[in-house]
Amino acid sequence: MTEIKKYRVGVIGVGSIAQACHLPGYLKDDRAQLVAFADPEPERHKEMALSYGEMRGYAHYRDMLAREKLDVVSVCTPNKYHAEAAIAALEAKCHVLCEKPISTTLQEADLMIAAARKARRKLMVGFTHRLFNGPKKCKELLDGKVLGKPFMIRVRFAHGGPFPGWAKSDWFYQKDLAAGGAMLDMGIHAIDLCLWLFGPIVGVSAKAATLIKKIEVEDNALLLLEFKSGALGYIEVGWTSRPGFSGLEIYGAEGSIICDYTRGVYLVGGKASAGRDGKHEWKTLDKSPTEGGWSTEIAYWLDVVTGKEKLTMDGKAGRDALEVALAAYKSSQTAKRAAIE
Repeated sequence: MTEIKKYRVGVIGVGSIAQACHLPGYLKDDRAQLVAFADPEPERHKEMALSYGEMRGYAHYRDMLAREKLDVVSVCTPNKYHAEAAIAALEAKCHVLCEKPISTTLQEADLMIAAARKARRKLMVGFTHRLFNGPKKCKELLDGKVLGKPFMIRVRFAHGGPFPGWAKSDWFYQKDLAAGGAMLDMGIHAIDLCLWLFGPIVGVSAKAATLIKKIEVEDNALLLLEFKSGALGYIEVGWTSRPGFSGLEIYGAEGSIICDYTRGVYLVGGKASAGRDGKHEWKTLDKSPTEGGWSTEIAYWLDVVTGKEKLTMDGKAGRDALEVALAAYKSSQTAKRAAIE
C-alpha cells in the first residue's frame, strides 16, 4: 500500500475565512498536516488553542516561515498583506493558496506571479465560486455551445455586509486594509466568473458608491462590461441588501441559463415575445447550485498541488480580475469608460 504524502501546512491569518474554510478543509484531508499559524491578534490565538491546539502559533508569519518546515501555506490576511505574505511563503519554497483579491495593485500581483515562477511553486487564488455546482454547470453548457452564441451575462451578489455577523473585525470597511469595498469582496468573484465564462474584458463603465453604511469604502457597485467577443455583461454587488436574487444569468441566441443561488440552475428555452405568444420552457438542471465551494476548496487545492487538477485559478487569473476591478474604480472616479489592454 502506497503511503500518502503529508503536506505540512501553515496558515497566515486565522480569522473568519481561515476558520470556516481553510483550517477545516486541511483537517479533514489525509494529505495535509496542520503544523503552524501566524496572526498578530491574541484573540485569534485563544480561538486556535480551543480548536487546533496542536498547531504552533506565531505573532508574525516571517517567524513561522523561518522556524517551520512547510510545504503549503494559505494566506488569509486582510487584502493589504496578501502580496507580502504570499511572496514570503513562495520564497520559503511553499505552494500558496491566497485569498481573493490576489493583491491590491497590479504591481504586487506581478511580483507574486514572478515569485511563484522563480520558486517553481504553485500560486492559486481562492475564486471559490468556480467550485459551486451552479457556475460549473454554466461553464459546462457554454463549453458545449448549448446556448448558441452567448451575448449577455448578468451577475448579482449582494447581502448585508461582512461585519458584524461574519468577519472578526471591521477591517473590510477600512480603506487602508481592504483597498476597496464590495467590489473587491464579492465583486472580484463576479468579475472572475465573467472572465472564466465569457473570456477577456476590454472595457468597463462603473459606478461605486457608499449608499447606506457609514464606512470608508463603497457598499454598492455597478459594472457594465464589454467583452473581446463583442458580448456585454453587467454586475451588481452590494453590502446593504435584503434577501433577493443572488447568482447569474446567461443569455445566448438559442437559450438562457438562470443560475439562482437560492433556488437552482435552469435551462430556459422557448420564445420571448413582445406580444402574447411567448412560451417559456424551463428545465431544472441542479437544485443545489451552491453545493461545493468552501467545503471542497482545500481538497481541490491539494489536487492542484499534487498535479491531479490543472492550476487554472492561478496568479494570472487573479491579476486579470484585479485589473478589471481597478479599471472599474477608475471609471467610477472619472465618470468615463475605462479601457483594458
